[in-house]
Amino acid sequence: MTRLLDTSMDGGEHEREPSDVGEIVDDADDRGDGRAMLPNRSTGKETPMHDDTNDNGRTDRRTYLKALGAGTTALAAFSGVGHAHGDGGDDEGPIPVENLALDNPLISGHEVHPVYGFSSQTARVAPPVEPDHEVQSLIRPRENVPIPEFYFEPTGLYVEPGDTVRFTMTTPHHNVVAYHPQFGFERRVPQLVPPFSGPLLPAGGYWLYTFEKPGVYEMNCAPHEYFGMVMRIVVGEASGPAAEPLPDLCATPAGGGDGGSDSGGAESDSGGGAGEGEGPELRHPEFAAYTVLSDPALDPDHIVEAGGVSWDELAAENKRLFLQPAGFPPCAE
Repeated sequence: MTRLLDTSMDGGEHEREPSDVGEIVDDADDRGDGRAMLPNRSTGKETPMHDDTNDNGRTDRRTYLKALGAGTTALAAFSGVGHAHGDGGDDEGPIPVENLALDNPLISGHEVHPVYGFSSQTARVAPPVEPDHEVQSLIRPRENVPIPEFYFEPTGLYVEPGDTVRFTMTTPHHNVVAYHPQFGFERRVPQLVPPFSGPLLPAGGYWLYTFEKPGVYEMNCAPHEYFGMVMRIVVGEASGPAAEPLPDLCATPAGGGDGGSDSGGAESDSGGGAGEGEGPELRHPEFAAYTVLSDPALDPDHIVEAGGVSWDELAAENKRLFLQPAGFPPCAE
């Protein structure tokens, strides 16, 4: 891999990796063998770039940047450079996703995968398909409470089968995870729907998912589920396991159980039944996730009728915190 030399305070020289795309390009420009080497930071290998050369037999800087294409622009923006060096392009326009290499770390691919969707680390990359709806991932301070509200906006949404939803990370550190048995949850998505999820993304990134199968889908943001960051999407019709209300946690179980026996055959989705320690016990949404999804405003039939339900339409008591910091910071101990 290409390395640069730094002179330290003790007068010694130490190797370091190039810090940004600009240094990678400058280093490639200065090679005397006519071959530019592009470091691939995901594999740790170098990829030779064979391109037009100038009269001195050295790789032409502008041609090298054109070979990198819009991927260089995106990587430069991602690493804080702000724009590619000397490519003469429009730094403000969207970057067509097909212009980026499949292994570009900014994107998950060139299409919306049925399990992993499509993700981009930056809004500069144009989506592979035009989304039909947008959901924002938001954070809002609470009065006199150190933990803010984490929520999807809208929190309830109606879409048609085949519609693609864009989940925009307006704030950082969010993702989208289905309530699926293979994630340890009681099934709250239609039968035969795979355990879909998106990666944790920074602010400005986005994730696409196409909802093909009709029914009710419940999803959460994994880092903030217990704080109520969940949502319900109705695709075409209010059907499937999540069309039924969540169990009443305050009701006394008839058989002395924990109220989780109403899941029917959901255990079979995760590849096993009871006994032998074959997997964790499946659970329903908990804490604020439970109360948010139990709010009457998110009733599936109401979502179908309204088309969308805002976070602000939910009752305040259903958005309250059940988990709060205790003894932190430990200054008084």
